[in-house]
Amino acid sequence: MTQDLNQNIQKLTHLLEQSQNKKLLWEEMQLISARAFDLQDAIMAELDRVEATETDITKIQAAFAARESIWDIMNKIAARELELHEKTHRKETPAERAERHRAVREEACSCEHHGDKCCQGHHYDSCTGGTCSCHKK
Repeated sequence: MTQDLNQNIQKLTHLLEQSQNKKLLWEEMQLISARAFDLQDAIMAELDRVEATETDITKIQAAFAARESIWDIMNKIAARELELHEKTHRKETPAERAERHRAVREEACSCEHHGDKCCQGHHYDSCTGGTCSCHKK
């Protein structure tokens, strides 16, 4: 195999290592993925050339092995990209939304005269004899 092919495989392997970083952001993963697909195209073109022109069976087998290795690397990068996409773009469940809204209401409650009671669903304001101003129902 040629020197360029080996360098491109090393670069692709390095991109795989970068993609496994736990602190990687979705935007960074998109850049890594784009670069990996560009490298894959260059590597596969070179492997196609080697397989078409080479007569030494050992070199042809090495090219096939390299092709399988590239596919494995690309599958790992694609899986990591999907994982980050799901973490970044995950939709909130109805239960999670209700809990978030409950937390926001508790935080916004301005009924200091009766402590936590109004934030726990008790809407009667003993100070004014009416409903709590932050929980009008």
